[in-house]
Amino acid sequence: MRRRLVSRVLDNLVVTKRGAGGSVSADNNAYGLLNTSTRGLVSKGKGKKGLENFEEFRGGHGRFQQTRPAASQPAAQQMVETKVEPSALPLTHIDEVGAISIVEPHELDRKVTAFENMDGRRIEDGRYAAFIEEISEFVPKTRQFTDPVRTFAYGTDASFYRLNPKLVVKMHSEEEAIKLLPIAKKHGVPITFRAAGTSLSGQALTDSVLVKISHTGKNFRNFTVHGDGSSITVEPGLIGGEVNRILAQHKMKNKLPVQYKIGPDPSSIDSCMIGGIVSNNSSGMCCGVSQNTYHTLKDLRVVFVDGTVLDTSSEESKQAFLKSHADLVSNVVDLAKRVQSDKQLASLIRRKFAIKCTTGYSLNALVDFPVDDPIEIIKRVIIGSEGTLGFVSQVTYNTVPEWPNKASAFVMFPHVKAACQAAAVLRSQTSVDAVEMFDRASLRECAGNEDMTRLVPDIDGCGPMAAALLIECRGQTEEDLKARIEEIQVALEGSQLPFGPAPGKETSLDAYEFKHDQKDAKVYWDVRKGLIPIVGGAREDGTTMLLEDVACPTDRLGDMTMDLIEMFEKHGYHDASCFGHALEGNLHLVFSQGFRTPEEVKRFQDMMDEMCHIVAVKHRGSLKGEHGTGRNMAPYVEMEWGAKATELMWELKEIFDPDYVLNPGVILNEDAMVHVKNLKPSPTASKLVNRCIECGFCESNCPSRDLTLTPRQRIAVFKEIYRLKSIPSRTPEQEKRLAEMSKTFEYDGIDTCAADGMCQEKCPVKINTGELVKHIRSEAMDEMPKASKVADMVANNFGATAWTFNKLLGAVNVAHQILGPWPLQTISRALNKISGHMVPEWNPYMPKAASPLNMNPPAPEVSVEAEKGIPRKVVYVPACVTRIMGPAKNDTENASVHEKLLSIFQKGGYEVVYPEGLSSSCCGMMFNSRGFKDAAAKKGSELEAALLKASDNGKYPIVCDTSPCLAQIKSGLSDPALRFSLYEPVEFIRHFMLDKLDFSKVRDTVAIHVPCSSKKMGIEESFMKVASMCADEVVPSNIPCCGMAGDRGMRYPELTSSSLQHLNVAGCSDGYSTSRTCEMSLSNHSGMHFRGLVYLVDEATKPKPKETSSSS
Repeated sequence: MRRRLVSRVLDNLVVTKRGAGGSVSADNNAYGLLNTSTRGLVSKGKGKKGLENFEEFRGGHGRFQQTRPAASQPAAQQMVETKVEPSALPLTHIDEVGAISIVEPHELDRKVTAFENMDGRRIEDGRYAAFIEEISEFVPKTRQFTDPVRTFAYGTDASFYRLNPKLVVKMHSEEEAIKLLPIAKKHGVPITFRAAGTSLSGQALTDSVLVKISHTGKNFRNFTVHGDGSSITVEPGLIGGEVNRILAQHKMKNKLPVQYKIGPDPSSIDSCMIGGIVSNNSSGMCCGVSQNTYHTLKDLRVVFVDGTVLDTSSEESKQAFLKSHADLVSNVVDLAKRVQSDKQLASLIRRKFAIKCTTGYSLNALVDFPVDDPIEIIKRVIIGSEGTLGFVSQVTYNTVPEWPNKASAFVMFPHVKAACQAAAVLRSQTSVDAVEMFDRASLRECAGNEDMTRLVPDIDGCGPMAAALLIECRGQTEEDLKARIEEIQVALEGSQLPFGPAPGKETSLDAYEFKHDQKDAKVYWDVRKGLIPIVGGAREDGTTMLLEDVACPTDRLGDMTMDLIEMFEKHGYHDASCFGHALEGNLHLVFSQGFRTPEEVKRFQDMMDEMCHIVAVKHRGSLKGEHGTGRNMAPYVEMEWGAKATELMWELKEIFDPDYVLNPGVILNEDAMVHVKNLKPSPTASKLVNRCIECGFCESNCPSRDLTLTPRQRIAVFKEIYRLKSIPSRTPEQEKRLAEMSKTFEYDGIDTCAADGMCQEKCPVKINTGELVKHIRSEAMDEMPKASKVADMVANNFGATAWTFNKLLGAVNVAHQILGPWPLQTISRALNKISGHMVPEWNPYMPKAASPLNMNPPAPEVSVEAEKGIPRKVVYVPACVTRIMGPAKNDTENASVHEKLLSIFQKGGYEVVYPEGLSSSCCGMMFNSRGFKDAAAKKGSELEAALLKASDNGKYPIVCDTSPCLAQIKSGLSDPALRFSLYEPVEFIRHFMLDKLDFSKVRDTVAIHVPCSSKKMGIEESFMKVASMCADEVVPSNIPCCGMAGDRGMRYPELTSSSLQHLNVAGCSDGYSTSRTCEMSLSNHSGMHFRGLVYLVDEATKPKPKETSSSS
């Protein structure tokens, strides 16, 4: 009754406001189902008095009242009714965390004195203190965060909105969710669940309580692969790409015939987590509609707001739920009956979900299943509900085959409309697997890629409206693939559409052949995946990269695309690009947007209004195809769906969450201006990180992600500190917040950053947050001249320093033998704490002193090459770490790394040359990582000069036995040509010694850890190949970075503990790597010895007979 009264009163307000202005006919509304609307009246303040009276009639905002909003309306009509002065700029307000909002005049001086369940009005009135007190009985304080750094950092997601949570809770189990939600309901505390935070529409934000299931160690990461892999049960903290790798390993281990994967394949699949994939009903490039979560879901476990768990795979759970929640079930069944009996509404719902649509709730659940199966309806309604109906703690997918035979073609069209028409032809006439459209702006970026222009020369001659389709088809067999390709070619040729880069340059379809070589296909798909970051990386400093996501029936895609291109030109978005999943009529609109001035905010507001009108009203499309509604599209849900369907959504929300505890304001929101409130600023803090788009792709590579902050979070906090420092006259509250953030950031942001640069490997705009941290450390050292003098002294006397550390390790080893481990651990831990983490903590795998380096290794026998006058010579640079550190005390191996590598050189017939001044040489990394740039540069320059001389200016290969040191040497070279002569040992063995050595397999199962520096140098394949020649089975560590970072992991052992908790090397006899400090940490956390891979190679090889050895 209350909702019907709301609708009637609002409709009356509209009629009163219009007067003689006329009414909106059904023809002007999507599908003829929209009622008249007051969206503009509410948002602009027109008729505000009437609405305030209505609030009084309604009883005002109760503790948890969020009733349905005024309806949305087409933008053109809204401008007539609400914008008395179209050129007037909106009033904007900046809050305490820098977020920008459009506000009404009466809101500028408004002080919130009572809790209201709306963004910005959820004040502490005692409810949060009571909530914290109760949850502290089962969630320790160490997993509750209220400090300004963690709340700000953890509150940041990939959207362009900012809300700062009052409390962040790291939740570890479903059991905690069962306890936590009823307490939230009891105290009226809104809860938002967060997985990876890669969502783009503002659905994973809150200024209340944020509950994180990501970066909580091993929690929410369990899985079970069923049978042949055709189904898999996973928890929400697993990354989508991880799940596919689990399925691939299952196939390989069990020698199964078919490879399976999960259906959804968003471009963020290697970063987003199952929790978000399910909650947003994510799809992707090849997923379409048929393979999204809704359609591939088998079962789930969901925790409702009262703490009840429904497990749809358990008959007992289902029956118990039907009995305990009979009213809820009855209400859901009633909704389904009403929808199924309303032919027009049911037809609308089916039509909407025939294309990609994540605007609003999954109303298709109400028409897809019979009313006598309410559990199936509830199961599907939960999908795509963005955490507003319950918490999904487990999901079982029916997986889909990943056929091995693939081919891709890149077909050019002189006009974007022709490309769109071709996509419609392919959708209706073929079984093609994926079709991606590139507009002219996208092709402009492709032209800068040499591999693309090699494969598709026509890209260079594109016309102003040219476009292209990237087409992929797959087959279980080669014959299946061939048949699909022929089907596509017949359909396209029969369409009589023009092919080619521009009018007058038409060509035949044969010019764009299908590429079967996956190296070529990878070029196409890598470029496609890189389109979004290209815009993000090229944008003006201080702006944000926005990504809108719209869809329409494929036969309308060409017209909609043209309208959107014209819209961007009209509003001055000259960098905008329209590309995406053409097979599904799904476009991604990428553009840069600033929120620095009222003019910029108004431009965004006007563009959004027009875009929504174009998509939802004119072309009857989806305002969100796959990214979820969030706050971004909440005000426009009724514009797209109409009043009747939107009313159903409000009813669904109130059936499952009548008190609006779960993620209120997301999907449905009574604030018609929420999409232009709490807009995230982008302070220009440093050229090193200004391009950050805060997508979160970097986070899964970060060793400190479970401990303190991730790269995205470090950058966000760094920018906020910069913003606060830039305020000319700070208030006392701002001063306090700045001081607290700066102090906390020292440990969370600086000290616990490994600065390994692995974040750059996954960053779409290639930001290395480690460089920022090193820069900050360097600036700190500039203010400490005494420390810099000590660093210079160490650098100038490095030979003595290395000798001293070598002898110190020998003494510690003797103490270990005499005293045992406990005294050393206790004393070193105390010294570490007292010294401010300057003294490393001892562990049982701390190495002994390395044996002295043999400066006169035996000369090899005369090689075939030498007999021909070709010297077989190598310059060997034992890193200072291998000159100092030998194996661990209890290791069965007693030789040092350099002894093993010299043995391998000897077997291969190589003459070894050392650079001059070896005993005092250092790559400079130990200085660079601490911020001593000058000392690092000095040592690097000295070593480079010695290497040039020893290698005859790069004539001979140079081998450094420690991967991180080699990476440091390469990064500091003044002569780039020397880079091509530098190798780490595994790479050298792979390229120079395989034909000179006979290998045998001497282990059953071994683990390998490829150091982060080796990953960045692209030699993971070499690791696998060489190790596989020495062992029957090789198990990768799957650890992006161990967190050792030289000696940082010894001084901050919690960093390596956090990173290596994910190490899984069960069943392995021993492990191998190419970094002595990493090996020490890996040994400590695995309980087995990790050594240099050269140990395994030396054991597994012998020289080839002279007569069969050939040149490299």
